[in-house]
Amino acid sequence: MSILTVQNVSFSYHTVQEEVQALRNLSFSVEEGEFVGIIGPSCCGKTTVLNLLSGLFTPTEGEILLRNAPIRKSASRIGLMPQRDQLFAWRTIEKNVCLGLELLRENTPERKEYAIGLLRKYGLGDFIKKHPSELSGGMRQRAALIRTLVIQPDLLLLDEPFSALDFQTRLSVCDDVYKIIRQEKKTAILVSHDINESISLCDKIIVLSKRPATVKEEIPVEISRELTPLQKREDKRFNQYFKKIWSLLEDTNDCGTSKISKKE
Repeated sequence: MSILTVQNVSFSYHTVQEEVQALRNLSFSVEEGEFVGIIGPSCCGKTTVLNLLSGLFTPTEGEILLRNAPIRKSASRIGLMPQRDQLFAWRTIEKNVCLGLELLRENTPERKEYAIGLLRKYGLGDFIKKHPSELSGGMRQRAALIRTLVIQPDLLLLDEPFSALDFQTRLSVCDDVYKIIRQEKKTAILVSHDINESISLCDKIIVLSKRPATVKEEIPVEISRELTPLQKREDKRFNQYFKKIWSLLEDTNDCGTSKISKKE
């Protein structure tokens, strides 16, 4: 069953000089429990899509439905995991993770215990009273994901969450994040420039055209969910998916040479 439906969405930016159309007739759906990747040329509108899905922007045309309700009026919650962990240096990991609960005025003993339970479950139990500076980059990203999960979102948006990490750490954290999202049975959308990363994490990849972006193709990734992202990279079909997606992204984008990551 679809949890998210994007129907014929167009969006334009208005400046003093001109109107710039970022998206045109964008349509796709996301099933409950699905992990979907969105990839496209630089400046094609991926960030705009995230802003629309989070309810920050309103479509110029079309509609976005979350559990059959307009996304800006939906009672469902949306969690965002940004490029950097954005943990506050002066707060302990426990207090960082509970920040969303405080903002929502839901920081009850029961919800705090749920947050602490997640920290313990995913290997951060010994760091609850520590500060971000005392954690590795990978552990900080894990804490940032748990902070997002604590509010129990129906939809999780991942905005290039591994881009600030070095290659070795990215591979490890990618496995960690995948495991947590699968075990917590969350529906997730990943926006990334990295083809390999998208294939290793996602059940389906939506390839966008250059601006104004529309869906160029949807590619189901038929590699077992039971494999870790690192194990998926060893599947014989992995390179076939890579070549297919790369061929769709060879066009030069509106900002010049494409910045899509062909190799990590």
